[in-house]
Amino acid sequence: MDAAPGAPRDLNPAAPPPVTVGLVTFNAAGLLPRTLPRLLAVTQYPAVRWLVVDNASADGTADLLARDFPAVQVERLPANLGYPAAVNRLVARADTEYVAQVNPDVLVEPDWLAPLVAALERQPSAAQAGGRILRPDGTTQYCGSRLHPLYALLGTRGARDPGARPARVDFHSPLFLVRRAAWQAVGGFSEVYTPGYYEDAELGFAFRRAGWPVWYVPECRAVHLDAATFGRLPRRDFMRLYERNRLLFVFRNYPRSWLAVHLAGEGLKALQSLAGGYGAEYCQAWAAVRQAWPAIVQRRTALRGGGREDLPSPG
Repeated sequence: MDAAPGAPRDLNPAAPPPVTVGLVTFNAAGLLPRTLPRLLAVTQYPAVRWLVVDNASADGTADLLARDFPAVQVERLPANLGYPAAVNRLVARADTEYVAQVNPDVLVEPDWLAPLVAALERQPSAAQAGGRILRPDGTTQYCGSRLHPLYALLGTRGARDPGARPARVDFHSPLFLVRRAAWQAVGGFSEVYTPGYYEDAELGFAFRRAGWPVWYVPECRAVHLDAATFGRLPRRDFMRLYERNRLLFVFRNYPRSWLAVHLAGEGLKALQSLAGGYGAEYCQAWAAVRQAWPAIVQRRTALRGGGREDLPSPG
């Protein structure tokens, strides 16, 4: 492990550890009036500091925050750095042991934060905790995510639902609480994935390799509206970005034994792209991987040299 854990602690309601609750925004002026008042209203945790990192929005998002939400500190970035870099900036700005990141298109349910803090207090070696993420129709979207050789082909399809019990997972999105020391130890989100997608999965690999457990906490629940910036991209642009980052994630992170399994199924993705009308974008994604190949080889060599290419068994 990259940092020494402390002793287990129960959450003390009289003196809970302070938490920075942060959001990254980009052109979210039409969304925040629906989600942010609810986040502020139902977060009853008594030691919260609010922070928004705005990615140079052009729609008045930062002005809206300053005018209508004075309790929220706003950092206005001079340019849109993308989601991974902005979250890294958010965690770097926080001066608390724990940082919660909530996407601006998430509607949290009451008492979402305290169970996450309690989970990390009880597990000093744990890096991250998150809960059940629901779709607007009430069905489950995520209960945390587990990494496996078919992850970049199947995503969360077929994933086991841990139900009402806490469970070890590998990473969370689009809401999580992270121990800042663990985030810093593994380097946070990789900005290779700018503007976003799959940086959270690579972070899961980093935590697992470093021996930092990640927990699913069923008492935390939220609804994901899927209305953030990436959902507004034209379909071809989205598929080009998504496929590029998916392939970068595979080749940057998969152990050799996983690569063999993945590549056996990648041909189905090629056929899917042709049938779905984004074959050109799929080919462009492969071209991006080819361009990034020297850096990929350098990364894999470093992982192999440090004995970190193969993943430890999941908990």
